[in-house]
Amino acid sequence: MGEIRIGVLGGTFNPVHAGHLHIARAAQRAFSLSRVHFVVACTPPHKRPGDLIPLMHRYAMVSLALAGEGAFVPSLVELEPKASGFTIDTLGKLARPAGRTGGRLYFIAGGDSLAEVHSWRESRKLLESYDFIFVTRPGTGTLDLQRLLPPGVLRRVRDYRGLGPVSVRRRIGAEPGGESGIYIVDAKAPDISSSRIRELVRRGKPPGRMVPAGVREYIRKLELYGE
Repeated sequence: MGEIRIGVLGGTFNPVHAGHLHIARAAQRAFSLSRVHFVVACTPPHKRPGDLIPLMHRYAMVSLALAGEGAFVPSLVELEPKASGFTIDTLGKLARPAGRTGGRLYFIAGGDSLAEVHSWRESRKLLESYDFIFVTRPGTGTLDLQRLLPPGVLRRVRDYRGLGPVSVRRRIGAEPGGESGIYIVDAKAPDISSSRIRELVRRGKPPGRMVPAGVREYIRKLELYGE
């Protein structure tokens, strides 16, 4: 039996949208992930509460969005003891059961997260202990990785931007096993943001296909993000 690869996509999902699903599917294809956990952030340490609606609504919307996705799993792992919103604690919790079944964790994040990864708790240990997939958006441009990443991890960066999922899989398959990597890939993700969706709803305009149908109906029924 081959190595089991498990994706972890964290976020406030306020609300979850088609861009999140696109990124998860792209990472799943390119890295042959057996499943992807959508970890709903409870109290994200790097974001102000602002328009953050209660966790129960954000988790419900993620569950609705993933209903037809057999390999995608909604997760409230941040609430498990000891409750924590830090990525290093979340991955530590998921690593225990994954390790028992021979699984390997791949943390999936948007390319814009590279600008703040240095401020994450124990960032160097985090980047050395797990695999990371940073998915860039169109027009991301040049990334100054020496400035953005902690010293000592640059040798593990694999910049696969411009390659399709088949080429990425081929490159990964040719790598020696064991050491984790920091992968930067393209996904041609749609230009969608949760803040844009909230603003549309606030102005009484439907978000259309930017959110799955079940999520759209949930927002409408409960009058979320309204005035």
